[in-house]
Amino acid sequence: MNRIKFDPIAFGFNSWTKVQKETFSQYANQDEVIIYAPTGSGKTIAFLLPLMQMIQENEGKTGLQAVIFSPTRELALQIEQVFKSLKSGVSITSCYGGHSMKTEVANLSANPSIIVGTPGRIVDHMHRGNIDMRSVEYFIIDEFDKCLEIGFQSEMEEVYSKFRKLKKSIYCSATQIEHFPSFIKLNNPVTIDVLGEMAEPEISFYKVDATRDRMQQMKQMIAHFKSEPTIIFANFRDDVVDLSNYFEDERIAVTAYHGGMEQDERERALIKFRNGSAPVLICTDLGARGLDIPMIKHIIHYQLPEKEDAFIHRNGRTARMSEDGSVYIFEQDEEYSKYDLPVLTEKRFDGAKRYQSPEWTTVYFSAGKKDKINKIDLLGFICQKGGVEKKDVGTIAVLDRSSFVAIKRHLVGEILPELRKHKVKGQKLKISISM
Repeated sequence: MNRIKFDPIAFGFNSWTKVQKETFSQYANQDEVIIYAPTGSGKTIAFLLPLMQMIQENEGKTGLQAVIFSPTRELALQIEQVFKSLKSGVSITSCYGGHSMKTEVANLSANPSIIVGTPGRIVDHMHRGNIDMRSVEYFIIDEFDKCLEIGFQSEMEEVYSKFRKLKKSIYCSATQIEHFPSFIKLNNPVTIDVLGEMAEPEISFYKVDATRDRMQQMKQMIAHFKSEPTIIFANFRDDVVDLSNYFEDERIAVTAYHGGMEQDERERALIKFRNGSAPVLICTDLGARGLDIPMIKHIIHYQLPEKEDAFIHRNGRTARMSEDGSVYIFEQDEEYSKYDLPVLTEKRFDGAKRYQSPEWTTVYFSAGKKDKINKIDLLGFICQKGGVEKKDVGTIAVLDRSSFVAIKRHLVGEILPELRKHKVKGQKLKISISM
């Protein structure tokens, strides 16, 4: 097979990244590809476009053709959404914990060509007889290192053992894997390594005098950042909750994200962060990898993580795709000396700075895709019934049974009463500010 060629303009890109170019050139002629690439390198498109082409060329084949493993539900959803955005005509569905089993069974009964999901959930479906792996030809593991770290090896091995027609595999990792699990039979794989080639964040040093001052100092920092996308990392869920409560009491738009939250709460938190209505995300290391989130300008370590790789992944959230970024460490946390860092610069935020609320507010609608509601429906409804212009409506996220729309903050109080008077496509919906 010849080298795979894609026109970046046709897919909405100005050009391909290095990992994309190398994967496109290698995948067609290689049975196994190992990709070492950080978040933000474009690796999702790198493996999805060749996969799309391979399946399109298998016209007439039925049954499951590809399985994609992800360590987290958020990354699984991201991969599914990116693939659907390609509008290839190839069917895909996602399976992950916290999602409706009934909905997943119905989606699987439609015989999708691709399944993306967490290893545990996919094995569960396999045991129930909902998935037959014998027809699978393409296998991809995204964030393989994270899958191993979480403890998914036995589930991945079980699924791998059921393949009978496997032709091609891709293993993606954000860190080097010294020893691959024995169940994976590597046979002269090609390795594409772009680690270390992404932009490095500018690491600034921020000094505080006492632990009790950290929240107050971060409040001042956020005021100076002027709604620029910021992530505050804490080591424990309780600290995430405490920080979130503090900032909310101070009327600062933040959103929390940690493993103890329900799936719909986590999805809502990320929606508000992406659309700019809550430009500060406070999270545990769950937010360090595998999330589809915007360019991050600032990383603040409320506490330093125990392991250096967690520190690296946190920092990797900023300075992506050639954009500048900054990382802030509290001087009191002298543990940073164990990391291989340049000489840190002291950064002060002197002088009182008044906090300015973000431009957007997120509005909740109690219907989604399963109710035959789409983005165009909501945009038209808000503009016509609310009497606003398209520029006053920001990002629209449509989920299965709910939708979230960013609307200019100064207009929300005026248009919500008007919107509530009307139906959306004949349906009376609950419409409210998303909390």
